[in-house]
Amino acid sequence: MPTLWFRATTEGNRLLPAVCPACLAPGVRALEVPSSGPTESVRTAYYCERCAELLDRRATFIVARLGAAALLGIGTATSLALVLGGVRLGLQIVLTLLASLLPLAARALTSRGSVGPALFHADGPASQSVWIAERQDFLGLLETKATRVPRPLARPGGAWELAPALLALVWLSALHGLGRADLRVIQSGDAEAVVLIDERRRSTIAPVRSEHPHAARAVSTLAGRRRLGIVSERGESLVDVVATLWPGRDYVLGNLPPGQCLFLERQEYGKTGAAHELAQLPGQGPIWELPVTVDLWFSPLSTRPSSRPSLDTSGGVRTAVRLLPCSGAR
Repeated sequence: MPTLWFRATTEGNRLLPAVCPACLAPGVRALEVPSSGPTESVRTAYYCERCAELLDRRATFIVARLGAAALLGIGTATSLALVLGGVRLGLQIVLTLLASLLPLAARALTSRGSVGPALFHADGPASQSVWIAERQDFLGLLETKATRVPRPLARPGGAWELAPALLALVWLSALHGLGRADLRVIQSGDAEAVVLIDERRRSTIAPVRSEHPHAARAVSTLAGRRRLGIVSERGESLVDVVATLWPGRDYVLGNLPPGQCLFLERQEYGKTGAAHELAQLPGQGPIWELPVTVDLWFSPLSTRPSSRPSLDTSGGVRTAVRLLPCSGAR
């Protein structure tokens, strides 16, 4: 496709001849003429059957290419989030952009000889029409003088070409914002330890011997298959486990003090009554998945019975995770 086209100006109400703008064969299919500038009118040109079929294929190819770019970017963003988790966010953004823009780069390298509209239209001054055509002899049929101009850009333009990259970045942001799991890390011992996620340092944690509100360190990470660990200051591995974390779930990770166990405390309130439950969490650790949303960590709920039912609420349940002697289950 030539890089220089031809431009001509006609009266605004001038009709185009029934000749294909691409090959000058008799035109049989009326197609809308794309605009190369501001326009308030819709014009049609008559393409031959062969050229019209090529334009239809081009439109299908554009949709397929944009869809492939979006899928490639979303797939890359998902893979990076699962592999790298919440670290190296800049690298994840760069690789996601590169993957989603790869079809655009391939198109730029192979754009020579590509099929596109052979005629463009724009509104000119004083109710005139501006035509930009690939062939000078087509504009000669309009009985007007043509001048050389750069080839106009066919739609979709740059905004549409960048849409897959934008969609991939939105997906990556959603993964990091919504696809997270919350960990409470606890460890017994005599010195601070280091929390590792996928063998990368995430935080430090002080040792505990009994329950208190700051007994655990809160750590948030992307859901997925994760390697979780706790390492002492001397480099001794205290916890090393591979587990699948689900988004929106709460987990407890660590090694508990000797003789201590995890309990789930539930307290009903309001008109439903004041039932109270304390049950030991199943499993031997070092990771526990909590079946409900936790309101309070390592602190007791108030079990004082209300003197009369609350008139402000129909009732509900509060939940706390407790660290108690293993014989304290009841």
